[in-house]
Amino acid sequence: MHWTRLFAALVCVLAFVGAASAQDATPAPAVASAELPPATRIENILPVWQDINRCSAAAFTIQLSPFIGDRPYDAIIQALNPHPEDVSVRLEEMVRVANETYGLQGVIRYAGTIDVLKRLVAAGFPVLVENVYYDGAGGFDDWLSHNRVIMGYDDALGELYTFDPLLGMGEDQRGRPIPYADYDVRWQAFNYNYLVLYRPEQEAALQVALGEDWDVTTNLEHALARAEADRTSNGPLDNTFAEFNLGSTLTMLGRYEEAAAAFDAARAVGLPWRMMWYQFGPFEAYYEMGRYQDVIDLARSVIANTPGVEEVYYYAGRAYAALGDTVRAEGNYEVAILRNRYFREPVDALAELLGVTPAPAGS
Repeated sequence: MHWTRLFAALVCVLAFVGAASAQDATPAPAVASAELPPATRIENILPVWQDINRCSAAAFTIQLSPFIGDRPYDAIIQALNPHPEDVSVRLEEMVRVANETYGLQGVIRYAGTIDVLKRLVAAGFPVLVENVYYDGAGGFDDWLSHNRVIMGYDDALGELYTFDPLLGMGEDQRGRPIPYADYDVRWQAFNYNYLVLYRPEQEAALQVALGEDWDVTTNLEHALARAEADRTSNGPLDNTFAEFNLGSTLTMLGRYEEAAAAFDAARAVGLPWRMMWYQFGPFEAYYEMGRYQDVIDLARSVIANTPGVEEVYYYAGRAYAALGDTVRAEGNYEVAILRNRYFREPVDALAELLGVTPAPAGS
């Protein structure tokens, strides 16, 4: 057993800012559930045990393994977490590495379902998902993000099978089981998001597996409907995530006033204190609504708990720039770049602020 399995309370991070770019091809109809095999697993997938705070890199390495026949975990850490205090990896960062380093494409989607996961796995695509990780009575105090890879299912047993870099690959090393009935409750807080990698020649097969969700706008409309339906579920804690998901989806649709109101509602009910380590929709919505001091205050609240989330420095920099405080804007952009030299947005924002040509990312 790898020693890092003992760290059950480790922070595993992943968040999202925005949706995947739209595809040009016309969406294909999805494969009906009745046409899927009752059980299947992706067999050529390699296990990886995570280091401290590095479940994102580990899960991404697992997802890459059937495409490249290897598990370059150390290289992936350097590409995704170049600073030792970095505690946040966005899905978009993974897509960048998959494309630039391995020649793969990636799509990020929301409003995932068990049926979608089954269709993707049956088509041969391992699916990286972000879930809540906590055990015990600590609730929001213990609440963390954790990444795992869905690589199988069994309808007769009602189970998904995962390669999990912290919790393991199952007793038979062919997938750790998670009951269908238990999945959504740990998936909801991240807008039921998922990442699929594929080779360019697999695009048609992926379109069929995703069906209407291949189209980005249609997928966001599904996510919006899912969040609105979840608002009627029982309990205020369920509703706080529903409100947050509503805000995130509205932000991606450019409906910032409605998004900001939804984020306000979620924050009024209460959110886990680590929530803004992983998800940055409130920063975007508040900025677009001219609520610059709210952006700065929210960034300060995150930095007070951890200095490692480079995205919050970027948003603070944007807010300071909008307020005309170029000194603080420049400083925040520089810290964002220091903490992740591959983070393109603060590089470009700093260059614009200084009136210079932006440096290549990673330099």
